[in-house]
Order: sequence, then structure tokens, then C-alpha cells
Amino acid sequence: MSEARSNSQIGTGRARRWTMRGAAVTAVAVPLALMMSGSASAAEITPIAEYLDETIASTSASVVEALSALLGV
Repeated sequence: MSEARSNSQIGTGRARRWTMRGAAVTAVAVPLALMMSGSASAAEITPIAEYLDETIASTSASVVEALSALLGV
């Protein structure tokens, strides 16, 4: 029974990772496409860049915290 639960949890983790990857690719691809086409202005791209900065900083802090907990530091 614990084996089935583990497989279920693994599947949920994978789905969550792929969802986050898809969101990240979309968040980067849209502004990149706009910049390549020459139709994007700095005012349109700035909020997206700020959001990405905040998201990356938050994710980085979470990863550091998790690694510290795992390593007992």
C-alpha cells in the first residue's frame, strides 16, 4: 500500500514540475517572441522581467532552504 502511495506522490510531483516548466517557458517565450518581432516596447517587457526576477528569487530561496534542511546546515 505504501508503494502505491509513493507512486502516486511521484506522479503528482512530476505533474507539478511539468506545469511549472510549461509556465516558465511560456513566460519567457512570449516576451522573447515580441522582442524578436520588434513590436514590444520596454514598458511592455518590464513587468514581465520584474515578475520573473521575483519568481526566480523566491524559487532560489526555497531551494536553498530545502537543501539546508536536508543537509542539516
